[in-house]
Amino acid sequence: MLDATGPACAACGTPLERVRYFPRQLITAEDMRAEQHYFREKMKRHNRFLHGFGVVCGCKVVPDPQDSKPWQVQVCPGYAVSPQGDEIMIPDPVVFDLQTGVQNQDPCTVTWPCPPMPAITGEKEQRIAYLAVRYAECATRPVRVHPAGCGCDQLDCEYSRIRDSFELKLLWALPDCYLMAKQWDAAWAQQVKVMRENIQRTGMIAPDCMPCCDEPWVVLATIRIPLTQTTAGQTTKAPIAVGDISTLDRRVLLSTEALQAVALAF
Repeated sequence: MLDATGPACAACGTPLERVRYFPRQLITAEDMRAEQHYFREKMKRHNRFLHGFGVVCGCKVVPDPQDSKPWQVQVCPGYAVSPQGDEIMIPDPVVFDLQTGVQNQDPCTVTWPCPPMPAITGEKEQRIAYLAVRYAECATRPVRVHPAGCGCDQLDCEYSRIRDSFELKLLWALPDCYLMAKQWDAAWAQQVKVMRENIQRTGMIAPDCMPCCDEPWVVLATIRIPLTQTTAGQTTKAPIAVGDISTLDRRVLLSTEALQAVALAF
């Protein structure tokens, strides 16, 4: 059994509430948002409890150094699910500078911090970092709002769409979600071994729910930051290389299609 921060029988989330429609009902923007919230949270709960979190496909991180940006990498297109159940889609290759923490795509995504500050100092020792992605939203398609009352009010502008987006960030510590997930995996594997030996007596046992996690990050790669050298007052950075990037701490979430292919292979 897991020794999480709360009772073993606890599950993340709260009861969902949807709009009940009836004749002559006055529908407001709040009602429509509640309708969206219900189905979005239901899908996230489905992803979280039935599938888990991690990288489903793609999202490979490869070196992409330039003369002026030796610690630049490229994140290939892919799909992942966050610890909260959000779907994260990277549709096109994204260039990310480990030094500044800036990505070259999606200007509406928040940068950390603003304005961007160097993410890596000139330390000479090699350091381990984690390139991670999280779900983000982007307001798009601004439209004019019709004036209220007599029409004398000044016209305002509102965004009419919310686009699913993402954000990359360099982390200096592995998120707690990953540490808890490893403990959960080990505990469930041990339960399966015991259950297999006593299946006739105890029957099939469902696993405990995975501990709740508030961190939204999905780790894409573990990166060893190259050494920096200072000669005659000038700092030289060794370019990022293939050997500096690994998937050691990446959590893979196999799709049904991938599992089926594995089953057919054996």
